[in-house]
Amino acid sequence: MKLITDFELTSRTDAELAVLFHMASQALAVTIPGSPGRRTVIASLQNISRARTVRHRQCTVPGF
Repeated sequence: MKLITDFELTSRTDAELAVLFHMASQALAVTIPGSPGRRTVIASLQNISRARTVRHRQCTVPGF
């Protein structure tokens, strides 16, 4: 799996981000601990999580 960057994630919908997170989670399950591929998948998962969090925070309005 290639690294999924923050730039690539900006144009994705919430549903697409959820699917990408699921696919990356499945890829993580079959990687070898400590391998470069595993580090790439973990970095992608972190990027996806960050993108989802940013969107969630943008949707909430303080005081409402």
